[in-house]
Amino acid sequence: MQKMRVVVVTVVVILSTGFCVLIIVSLIPYFSVIGRAATVVVIVLLACIATLMLSFTWSRIGVWSHRRHLLIAGDVVVYLDDSGKLLHLSAMHEQAKLPAPQQVTVKELPAPKEPTVDKETVLELYSHGNTLRTIAETTGLSYYQVQKITSGKD
Repeated sequence: MQKMRVVVVTVVVILSTGFCVLIIVSLIPYFSVIGRAATVVVIVLLACIATLMLSFTWSRIGVWSHRRHLLIAGDVVVYLDDSGKLLHLSAMHEQAKLPAPQQVTVKELPAPKEPTVDKETVLELYSHGNTLRTIAETTGLSYYQVQKITSGKD
């Protein structure tokens, strides 16, 4: 088993070495083209890095120029405008946190009218054969109130 493994590893190493030698020998005529391509890749990489450095420097200069106009004392931050006007940035920030006040209008409903019907009127209508619903509609009382009066529990 050990001998078989050694043979397999030897065969793989010989074949891979031969394949690598074949590739390298076949690329010899193209070394100049490969070198130019590698040079172009390096030049493009360096140009991208230079562009990133310039943009980073430009953004830092912008931040520094704006920071020159800031006055910071504890939690209070004020911005000095070009015209010399002070803008209270902390107050603006706190004001943005608060919800805008909403206008609320309250309409008061009129109090329900108290019916001025007494028990005798309800009982009289009931004795004439009117239904409880008819009595409630006529007198303005609720059906429950008419039912209580006519049953004698009120």
